[in-house]
Amino acid sequence: MYHISDIKKFLRCDRLYWYSKDESGVFKPYLRSDENIAELLKNYFGISDCFEGVRNDPNERFFNEIDNYEWYVHPRFMDGEMRVNVPFMHRIDDQFDICFVYYGVQIKELDLLSYRITLKVLERLGICVRDIYLVYFNEDYENEGQLDLEKLFVCINSYKGKRLIDLVREKDFDYDEVIERIKNYNIDQTKPKKNRSCRLNGLCGYYFECFPEEKDEPDDSILTLVTSQNKNKMYADGIRFLKDADLEQLEGNRVQYAQVMASRNNGLYVEKMVLAEWLKKLSARPISFIDFEWDRYLIPAYPKMRPMDVVCFEFALYYIDEQGRMEHRTFVGTGDCRREFVEALIDYLPKNGPILAYNAEGAECLRLKELGEVFPEYKNKLDGIIERFTDLAIPFTDGLVYDIRMQGNFTLKRLVDICSDYSYKDLDIDDGMEAVFSWRNIDKTDEEQGNEIVENLKEYCSLDAYGLFLVYRWLIELTVESK
Repeated sequence: MYHISDIKKFLRCDRLYWYSKDESGVFKPYLRSDENIAELLKNYFGISDCFEGVRNDPNERFFNEIDNYEWYVHPRFMDGEMRVNVPFMHRIDDQFDICFVYYGVQIKELDLLSYRITLKVLERLGICVRDIYLVYFNEDYENEGQLDLEKLFVCINSYKGKRLIDLVREKDFDYDEVIERIKNYNIDQTKPKKNRSCRLNGLCGYYFECFPEEKDEPDDSILTLVTSQNKNKMYADGIRFLKDADLEQLEGNRVQYAQVMASRNNGLYVEKMVLAEWLKKLSARPISFIDFEWDRYLIPAYPKMRPMDVVCFEFALYYIDEQGRMEHRTFVGTGDCRREFVEALIDYLPKNGPILAYNAEGAECLRLKELGEVFPEYKNKLDGIIERFTDLAIPFTDGLVYDIRMQGNFTLKRLVDICSDYSYKDLDIDDGMEAVFSWRNIDKTDEEQGNEIVENLKEYCSLDAYGLFLVYRWLIELTVESK
């Protein structure tokens, strides 16, 4: 039995499908939804009595009930070895309208492959489909204290001037042929090929299964060259080190230049004078180092939230005062803790001096702008805080500093590993998404477990904030060493 997800994964990367096909684990969604979306949509459509599909339903269960209901929710169907799950089906006489759900607010691209497979399975089973609908979330809807489903959801049966059913029927998809390819696939007879899936959302967990020869590549391997379309070609041509890069095949950005020069300069490149001038802006005291954690909600759970909005639930702060002493503050909230977050932040932060964060504009500053809209009474103070932020990523993303031990990785974690003996591996929570998943469980545990989660969250976020200080100190040391 195969599902649409199997077809998609195999088409994206046959080896990824092979390596991961027997994996099992608890699915942890990136987007939080405390509401049952199927139940919300039943209310949206005015469904009071319906057929409810369950996992591993045979076709017969639906067909035995085909004349007994107007609405069918998550019925399952099989055609040969292809199994599909239809979110909603609405019977109108002897035909059906089917409705898919898009879990987002802006439809960047239709999932036509899923729709085509589903439609083909239904039609092969003799089910006549009259129309296709798609439900998604209204990005302009704001929770005013109670969910208004009529405003929360948007339901369409056309896209960019074309009916969805016509778009789906424009092309056929032969899933039988793909299933046969999957069944006959022999990984030992297939040479791995690099594609965008290899580095999509970070390095694929099976990358070195496919390319074991690259596992022991040096820190300054040509394969660490960033934003390069030609690094694999150079590698195939026998170029192994950044210092030997074919300059004609470089895109010519400053980071690539820094990488090549670091390889030629015993592993480190520093744009001395420019870095020193940049650091001068941060010479005032107090100086603060801060990191936020937040969760993103698909359905706006609290007042003044829109679909896909976030709730900031934690920050960790270190600051060095005018006498050179370091102070440490943390905040962890639960539930709708946005106001408490803002008030604690305003209270704990020094009233002046620079504030450092990593990727500040796209993270902390953006969150504060959003909070200023939710709490206009604090907007002026939050805007003043935003003006004090400096992005600690700039020296690296602008090519002022490159250490070959970065291996083309510009995350704060990698920099902390390079410039200190601290390690996230020693923590019970060691990455941002694990922090989010842990926070979601606080309200579901007893007091003792909840307190343990809070302490683990503080340790993780505090290392991020302290890591900013470590990297800042390292940058200062680099300018001193240069002199």
